[in-house]
Amino acid sequence: MKKSILVTGISGAGKTAISKKLNKLGYKAYDMDDLPGLFAMINKKTGKPVVGHDNSNLEKVAEMDWICDKDKLKSIISSELNQLVFYCGSASNMDEILPFFDLVILLKVNPETMRHRLTMRRENDFGRTAEVQDWIMTWKDWWEDDMQKKGAAVVDGNRGLGQVVEELIKKAKSS
Repeated sequence: MKKSILVTGISGAGKTAISKKLNKLGYKAYDMDDLPGLFAMINKKTGKPVVGHDNSNLEKVAEMDWICDKDKLKSIISSELNQLVFYCGSASNMDEILPFFDLVILLKVNPETMRHRLTMRRENDFGRTAEVQDWIMTWKDWWEDDMQKKGAAVVDGNRGLGQVVEELIKKAKSS
């Protein structure tokens, strides 16, 4: 039976690293941020796409939503030929995309881990500043609790990458 697994978490939870590791191990995994045209940065007030956004400016960051094109995602999932596929990412419109997945896995990390990873990241500039990290902390617990209430299986993302990936694979295969 074909399974589509969403691996999600706040910024700095390890989604990109997990996607890379799963691919190295021979699993099919997508870093959803890297799928062309799947996401758009949208101004919350106008509903229009934001061009040239600045991820270091908290005022601007707080005005935006990271919206996944649900129709495009549904098409990607339905056209996938692999029996087990991991989709690693997060979106402002999570409620619209959660039903597309057979299992949702929430990576939970403590504030220290999150801050360290965001400060050290090089591939993505979101969350590098202390100001944006503080803002993420204002909604982190609420968001993680909400995901758990919606049925997400929790994995401790503070551990080493190998341990986290091993647990993800186990959960995916047993679901």
